[in-house]
Amino acid sequence: MSRTEQGQLDRRRFLSRLGAGTVALVAGFDLVGRQWVAEAADSASFAAVPPLDGTLTFDPDVLTANSHDQGNIVVRRPCAVLRPGSVKDIRKMLAYCSAHGIKTAPAGAHHAMFGQPLVSGGLVIEMESLHTIHSIGTDSADVDAGVLWKDLVEAAFRQGLRPASITSYLGTTVGGTLSMGGIGMMSSYRAGAQVDHARKLEMVTGDGRLLQCSGTQNADLFEAALGGLGQCGVITRATVDLVPAKQSARTYRIGYTDVAAFFRDVRILANRGEFDSLGSIPQPGTAQPLTLWATVFHDAGEVPDASYLLRGLSPAAAGAAFEDYGFLDYILLVTRMYDSFAANLGWDAKVKPWLDLFLPDDAVEDFVSSVFPSLTPEDLGPTGFGLIFPMLRSTYGRPLLRLPGSSGGPWVWLVSVLTDSAGPGPDPDFASRMTDRNYRLYQQAAAVGGTRYPHGACPFTQADWQAHYGSMWPRLVTWKNRYDPKGILTPGPGIF
Repeated sequence: MSRTEQGQLDRRRFLSRLGAGTVALVAGFDLVGRQWVAEAADSASFAAVPPLDGTLTFDPDVLTANSHDQGNIVVRRPCAVLRPGSVKDIRKMLAYCSAHGIKTAPAGAHHAMFGQPLVSGGLVIEMESLHTIHSIGTDSADVDAGVLWKDLVEAAFRQGLRPASITSYLGTTVGGTLSMGGIGMMSSYRAGAQVDHARKLEMVTGDGRLLQCSGTQNADLFEAALGGLGQCGVITRATVDLVPAKQSARTYRIGYTDVAAFFRDVRILANRGEFDSLGSIPQPGTAQPLTLWATVFHDAGEVPDASYLLRGLSPAAAGAAFEDYGFLDYILLVTRMYDSFAANLGWDAKVKPWLDLFLPDDAVEDFVSSVFPSLTPEDLGPTGFGLIFPMLRSTYGRPLLRLPGSSGGPWVWLVSVLTDSAGPGPDPDFASRMTDRNYRLYQQAAAVGGTRYPHGACPFTQADWQAHYGSMWPRLVTWKNRYDPKGILTPGPGIF
């Protein structure tokens, strides 16, 4: 019998193994709470679980795999993992966990960086078990929440379509990015986030109700789910927008020594709207610390005209080089890079204290000029990098994806410092230094009207979360009480 088979739910064996009391096992160090945390497994907690189509497992290897995320900073070991065979399994287990006060978290690809999908001594739901693409229509796709964006992008492209908004890394699940927000520089800076292109959701609430929601049906749950960090329900199925796809991509690269010239040129191009993607991967300490990547999608026979597209820019644009890709090759650039890091550099086991901030247009130049020249080699690491790209604020409409106010200008800028450790394996001292740095940079951004994209590793108190949500905080509290009345869902971020 395999270890997995041995770990499947067997009520009698489970009870005899744990006895009648509570067993406390050290799970790891939680940098959010700055303390060692324990896995508290009540021996009676799962004694009366209803029959399931899938599997509830206590296998130690499975628990270990679900005790950390891609950041490798926070360790929270669950006491059980659900691999649902159906949405009914999720309904049953959420109703059960709500009745018994068991904390529960859905987990997609575990791509978060600071313990957001983790739960200590509770239940993790592995959403990748639900991975069916139900249909691809002329302008939308109906998919399970556990579908990887990579698989949807490839399936849609075979029908001449693509998602309206595409994240940089595609090894994430549809439900995961819709819960977080879903941003990236690989598609249009004028298209909004992925949450802005969700038409309909199927949700299981914290007390086990299955609800359909959209802008016109259970609209409050719809808004609570999109960018809501899993606080009010588990997304199990989604209908998302698709748009026509071009066949090819040409990326122009322009190097800048001057921050002001870089932002002036990006604003010119962004305001024209002739490119499909604009962004930079800064390289502090080099001769050209800012390089603009400007990408235009096109079909066969349509040759982009650089003299037209780059007209009126600074002299730096005269030296623009370009590279051509097939559309899928371009969209998968970051995904394949990460896959290569994982295969060859132990990337999956590295500590990754990433930070993603949104800066208003009127403050971004000073922020970038202050922050990036001060970054040390440790601040990035051997495979870390920065990101800077514009976002047209008016195309981002979901209230829980918190952006700077419109008074700062029509553009919002994502500014990221994507740090990783020198080598694989735990490094609590490095993680602590970098998360402290992240919080300082967040405070610096907040002082000029900036906000945080909550995917990365930035310690937040409940007071910080209240400030983050601002005027939306009372509504979020109301939604939480309505749809997760026992407060069991997704404790990882520490919002409540």
